[in-house]
This record gives sequence, structure tokens and C-alpha cells, in this order.
Amino acid sequence: MIRTTFLVILFFTISSFQKVKYVKTKVNESITLSLPEEFTLMDEAELNSKYVSAKTPVAVYTDYSKTIDLGINIAYSRWNAEDLEIMMSFYKSNIMGLYDEVQFITETIQEINGRDFVVFEFLSKVNDTEGTTIDNSSISKFVRIQYTIVKSKTVLFNFSCPGRMKDKWAPIAKEILESVKISKTL
Repeated sequence: MIRTTFLVILFFTISSFQKVKYVKTKVNESITLSLPEEFTLMDEAELNSKYVSAKTPVAVYTDYSKTIDLGINIAYSRWNAEDLEIMMSFYKSNIMGLYDEVQFITETIQEINGRDFVVFEFLSKVNDTEGTTIDNSSISKFVRIQYTIVKSKTVLFNFSCPGRMKDKWAPIAKEILESVKISKTL
């Protein structure tokens, strides 16, 4: 009995430390990144039921449980590459207006594969004032979001998962988003 219990604990301990296997993924002709092999492209029906947006994203990937998402979007803008500091301030203000509470973990400009990105990591909380959850509790999310400017286009990468899963997914989100490569032909 003790031996069986030990083996079960050992199995779960080892499996929790297994390295994530990544697959190089071509999002479109100009963007590639490495995703966990379990991620799949969200189909249009899933996308429409989960996200309401006037503009369809370039792509949204999700895990097998449909709780972890990575969205990629491109928008035409008037920002220039030299405007990243101003852009960071502007987007931080927008993020703070979207949620009831925001706890920033990271807010920086970071070079990733030769491009400068505005990078935010934060825990967000939305309070259930409408009574849509069973216990009227708040909804917490961990988000890593990064923006860059390419030829007057804002390219956005948005990773999110439930806040309770932050410890597992934050390092994976970092690896995914630091693998982003954008060609000059975007």
C-alpha cells in the first residue's frame, strides 16, 4: 500500500514537471510562433460564441479544454515605431478601464526577435454585478499581452487563462510570446 501511494505521488510529481512540447506555427504569411502541441486553431463557431468583436482576429488558438486562449490581431493605426512609450501609457490606461481590478506584474518595452514590443502581464478581476456566476463571485484572469508596430499597423498578441492557473501558464505564455517572429513584409 505504501509503495503504491509512493509510486502515484512520484508519477504526479514527475508529470507536473514535464517540459511543454512546442510546435512552430505559421499564423499567416508574416507571423510565426511556437505553440504548445495541444493548442488548436479556434473555429469560427467557437470564436463567435466566445468573443464578440466587430473585427475578426487574424487567429485565436486554444487548448483542449478551451480555457487557455491566444489571440492575434492586426489593426491599422497611426502609431509609429518610435511611439511605443506613448502607446504603452495609452494601452495601460485602456486595460485599467476594462476591469474592476488590475494588478500589473510586468509593464515594459522588450526586444523580441529584433522587434520592440510593449509587454503587459497582469491579473484582472471583473466583479459579477449581474449575478451571472453561481456564487456572484468575481472572475479573475491572467493576461500576457504584447503589441508592436509594423508599417503603421499595430500587431497584438493576447494570451489569457483563468487567474487560478497563472503559476502554471505564465512561464508558458512568456515562452510562446517570446517566440514570435514577424517578417518585414507584413
